[in-house]
Amino acid sequence: MKYFFSSLLLISVLYSSAQMDLLDSMMTTNTKKEKEYVAYTFKMTRVINGQSVEMTKKGALDFQVSHRFGDAFATKANNIHNLFGFDQASDIGITFDYGITDDLSVGTGRMKAAGLMTELWNVNAKYRVLKQTTDFKIPVTVVVFGNATISSELNSTDPSTVNYFPKGYAGFSHRLSYLLQGMIATKATTWLSVQLEPTFVWRNMVPSNDKNGLFALGISARAKFNKRMGIIFEYYIPCQAASAGGRQPFAMVRGLKSAGYYPALNVGVEFETGGHVFHVNLSNTAGISENDFLPYNNHNWAQGQFRLGFSISRSFPLDKKHNGEKYWKKGSVEDPDAKTKKAPDVQIIK
Repeated sequence: MKYFFSSLLLISVLYSSAQMDLLDSMMTTNTKKEKEYVAYTFKMTRVINGQSVEMTKKGALDFQVSHRFGDAFATKANNIHNLFGFDQASDIGITFDYGITDDLSVGTGRMKAAGLMTELWNVNAKYRVLKQTTDFKIPVTVVVFGNATISSELNSTDPSTVNYFPKGYAGFSHRLSYLLQGMIATKATTWLSVQLEPTFVWRNMVPSNDKNGLFALGISARAKFNKRMGIIFEYYIPCQAASAGGRQPFAMVRGLKSAGYYPALNVGVEFETGGHVFHVNLSNTAGISENDFLPYNNHNWAQGQFRLGFSISRSFPLDKKHNGEKYWKKGSVEDPDAKTKKAPDVQIIK
């Protein structure tokens, strides 16, 4: 009999152990279903001029105003006279972007423009393909962006210029340009984000010494001081033969003056104040749109041809709640959560 009770006790212990193992396995499986994604790789949907991997939230309308003044130190005679470029607006841009989902947005905008074609209107779409996780099992966020731009500029009377638009479909098509861009970004630490931007621009009408297609590679970064402030940087260099459009490789680094084209080099400081994100930047690009500043930029930092600029972003949630939580609140979006007392540096999706 004692062997019977001993065997019964052993079976009970083994059964209980198996039950605990099964429960632990189920809990582990449920835990694995929760993915923690990084948040706020960048503060705005744009770094400075170029796009960032940040998306407009679902159901929100993001409104941005950008302004670029004139060259600050290009000529000694006009530095004080035009208040270091404040009297000259090289470009002004207004954009609207709407979040269809958290991973897809569409938008439109109008730029004064500073290239060979001005008065640019565009429509765009932005889609997030991949999102970085906090455990770096997915180490990057990948976003695809594309736009179509049309110039409403008045027709030139000079047939040799790119803004000469003959009547009919040919003249209409000459006004068009397109952009396709990929963004690959990683939030390397809580304060440093880095992004690469392989880019292709197509212009239907170009000068005789240029090519319709232009490849460019951009690199951007954000170094955060705190939840409200940071330094932002972007640099775009064309990947094209020197003969096309007179573009000389690394003209700025080589100290070439009057090269006719210089890569876009922009630096700035960002502030978040009560729901607005505000950028103050210095840039050698006169234009704001990628279709403008990538193919047409003849301003050189070394010759004082850089300008002050600013951008303001405000997101208006048309749905006051998203996933059951309010995301229109005062202060920084990175303020500690009232319930957890922790900054929302990650997003948990089951």
